[in-house]
Amino acid sequence: MRPIPVFICLLLISLFYTVPKADAQILNIERSRIERDTVDFLTGKAGLNFSMFNRNAGRDNPNNFLQLTFNGDLAYISKKHTYLFLNYYNYLLVNYDSRELRNTVASNGYSHFRVNLMSRHKLSYELFTQYQADMARGLERRILTGGGVRWLLFRTDNTSWFAGSGLMHEHESWKDPEQEGVTRVSDLLKSSNYISLRSKLSEQVETNNIAYFQTGYDPEISRFRNRISGDLGLTVKLIGRVSMRTNFNFTYEDRPIVPVTRFIYAITNGLQVDF
Repeated sequence: MRPIPVFICLLLISLFYTVPKADAQILNIERSRIERDTVDFLTGKAGLNFSMFNRNAGRDNPNNFLQLTFNGDLAYISKKHTYLFLNYYNYLLVNYDSRELRNTVASNGYSHFRVNLMSRHKLSYELFTQYQADMARGLERRILTGGGVRWLLFRTDNTSWFAGSGLMHEHESWKDPEQEGVTRVSDLLKSSNYISLRSKLSEQVETNNIAYFQTGYDPEISRFRNRISGDLGLTVKLIGRVSMRTNFNFTYEDRPIVPVTRFIYAITNGLQVDF
């Protein structure tokens, strides 16, 4: 197979990473897992995008936008265990009145570290921790620490089903959008459960999906707070190492601790180059 010229690779990477991404606060840990027979190897990927542009908001007062996006994943697979370190950060600055120098900042991102112990066994164990923020929604920080078990439900050459269940402690700090200067804090012990599917539908088409259900009892309201999240991904190989990727992810919270939109989602399309 002839190698793809470097300038084409750079162009495709640029196109992929300049697709706007509205983070729906769900990460697909399955997308970063690697199923190989080899062991003791380190792999990863990273992307960095910077853009600056303006849009008309009046003859003498344009809107100026500055956006910085970084994502980087690192995985180490040993003979017995798997280690994942996943990162994403998006910073958007909107200068909507340059004469008064007033700025609107919308930033979101996460860092997630996960260890899968005895990862080659049908029943394995997981430990994880995560830090997350989404200032556009008012989420100042979300810190997760927990662990659980992971089951291999079904596997063929082209398809694998996994399920996971465990406990985690979740700390959240939210700005109340209806009360200026008010911050609400929550500390809950939650059950965290997921089911995932990875499947090669044909030589050109692959899908990678995961769904979460997380719930915890809050004594302040004497009720459970429930969260359902999902990430659905479809990858279509176009030519050589170039693929088109479509993603839909969402989060629904039935009782958020501050009055924010309960259902959020993001649909993204882009090109990717595998090396």
